[in-house]
Amino acid sequence: MKNKFQVLRYDCRGQGNSPKPNSIYTLEDHVFDLQDLLIKLKIENPIVVGLSNGGRVVLEYARKFKNVRAVVACDTYDKPSPLLKAKLRSWLAAHEESGPLHRFDIATPWIWGEETFRDKEDLILSYRDRAGLTLDHVVKNLILGALETDIEINEIECPVLLVAGTEDLLTPVSYHEEMLSKLKKGELITVKSGHASLLEKPMIMEKTILPWIEKINL
Repeated sequence: MKNKFQVLRYDCRGQGNSPKPNSIYTLEDHVFDLQDLLIKLKIENPIVVGLSNGGRVVLEYARKFKNVRAVVACDTYDKPSPLLKAKLRSWLAAHEESGPLHRFDIATPWIWGEETFRDKEDLILSYRDRAGLTLDHVVKNLILGALETDIEINEIECPVLLVAGTEDLLTPVSYHEEMLSKLKKGELITVKSGHASLLEKPMIMEKTILPWIEKINL
């Protein structure tokens, strides 16, 4: 499969080198940012892959724009449940109380799987270092945006692969099973990881996701 796909990996609004305006980063903002980028780069009929909030972005993009060939949404949700909202609000409260590193420490047990905690401390610490550099308003706007908007995934026409970590405490497998029941062309694969599956075990892309894309892209 090497060199078969053209890959675009970009920083979402508020992250990396992308703009960081001081307003709530809504799902609609993220979706139109993606659309604008694809138009500028003249990329048509994409296969879109997203993790966590990125999974929400690609699901809503596929619902809104019918040019998508397929979606891979990992460790995500279509509608924020009361429990999920409570988890996210606790992160926001921690950030407002003591800043980005405290928010990271409060969120960490919800994000990473048991094996990652045991064997990949350096990985977690590297993300903690990044969190300490995140602007105050960016953290707030990302969390507030994640609390909003239901996605009517039953309106998605293209094939969708849901990837769920069996140790994901933030968006557990049950969320993905419920989403699967709403999709017209959905499949669900579980992997041994926490909420950050593709960060914890990058080989999931090669071993699980790419074979599925190959199958539906024939």
